[in-house]
Amino acid sequence: MDNFNNDLIKKINNLVLLSKDFDENFKIIISLQEDSISEENIKIIYQLTKNYILMRSEHGYLLLLMDKLKNNINTEKKVIENTDNDINMLYNLSSFTSILLNINDLINNIDFQFKKIALKYPDYINMKPMIIILCINSNLDNSDETNKYINIIEDIKKIHPENIYKIIKCSKSKTKINLDEILEIDISIKINSLPSLYIINGENIVEIPINKINDLESIKKIIK
Repeated sequence: MDNFNNDLIKKINNLVLLSKDFDENFKIIISLQEDSISEENIKIIYQLTKNYILMRSEHGYLLLLMDKLKNNINTEKKVIENTDNDINMLYNLSSFTSILLNINDLINNIDFQFKKIALKYPDYINMKPMIIILCINSNLDNSDETNKYINIIEDIKKIHPENIYKIIKCSKSKTKINLDEILEIDISIKINSLPSLYIINGENIVEIPINKINDLESIKKIIK
């Protein structure tokens, strides 16, 4: 029974932490104007969606624990007697049932809040934002070539605002950039030439040959 109680306490603590984080993020997103969403807000919606899924997962685990407890009672006891062991067993069942009912109320409330966000921002739900990075030569800030690619990025951003876009200035090529300070992700990219374009989708990093990006239509074929 000790292992059961330890699992129960661990899962309840996880739910408390997840629900607190979910509630904080929900308050931020629900108060936004629909046309004022930023890259940071997109990250928050992703985290909110992730927390929702994790909370549902923890709730599912608790349901399995309940089934396990009931199955153990049915297997071990053919007749319930008025012994200390049976009283404790029934006490645990009753207590766990009450806890689970309260957690069901919590999950129902989270469902209601999550649906509000899903209806308000359907394009940003249940997805990890794709990250598009344009690296440009800092010594050629106002060149025609640099401005061309910056404008392409700005145009595709209007079509696909659900992604995260970063323009990074580099003084030279053949260098390595850590993105943990820029994007808070533990990923680094090697700049082979300038300008250059990178797409990060989950764990995958792809460098797009810059000579294939001549206009908005060419990048629209890549970012769908």
